Amino acid sequence: MGNNKQFYHIVFFAAFFSLINTIVHGQDNSENRSGSWLVVDGNNKIHKNWSIPIVGILRHHDIFEKYEFAFIRTGVTYQFNDASTFTTGIAFLSSKNYSGSEDFKNATQFWVYEQYTLTSKSKGNIISHRWRLETRWKKNADELHINNRIRYRFQYMKPIYKNIHIRSFNELFFNLESPLFNQNRFYIGLGQTLSPSIKIDIGYVKNHFSNSDHDAIRMSLTFKTDFTKNEVAELAN
Repeated sequence: MGNNKQFYHIVFFAAFFSLINTIVHGQDNSENRSGSWLVVDGNNKIHKNWSIPIVGILRHHDIFEKYEFAFIRTGVTYQFNDASTFTTGIAFLSSKNYSGSEDFKNATQFWVYEQYTLTSKSKGNIISHRWRLETRWKKNADELHINNRIRYRFQYMKPIYKNIHIRSFNELFFNLESPLFNQNRFYIGLGQTLSPSIKIDIGYVKNHFSNSDHDAIRMSLTFKTDFTKNEVAELAN
């Protein structure tokens, strides 16, 4: 029986990634680009209620080719309880030949952001809501443009077999000036919990803008460190 379950999940994985490959490589329109996202997402606990998040993203127009942008974000998070957190911080983005959603090409961006996250768990399923306000300074050559936008992300995670899970999210972006709509980002993928502090995910993401779409394979590594534990504190000294 166990071998049958394992076989079904291997078939499921194969079918899922075949579907991703078909979607990503089936784009004929040059406006509908297929690419890749590499994401590292970490949370570093420094106190009972305080932690430092860090996120790094490397994105390509085509799969692992034609560099699009590099992004890094950090800040400080306060945990009110098991269900809710508040984060504020900064981010930096450097892009090259970026098109589809931005006014500028070959631009750099500096962000200040605030976000609130609400999470609920039931029978292993995890549902989270994230609201974020961003102020972005976007510079191209001698031009500087300031943009304020809000984002709402709904995310769902469900274990499907032992340490394997399915993850999906949809995130809406709105400008606080005209035009109101900025973009929509949808993701669905499979992941594996390697340890209580490390997860990996791979899946399909569609970035929809007003005039174009960006389809990509998204691969992520999520980790947690706890510097309040004695063994971690000793290693850091």
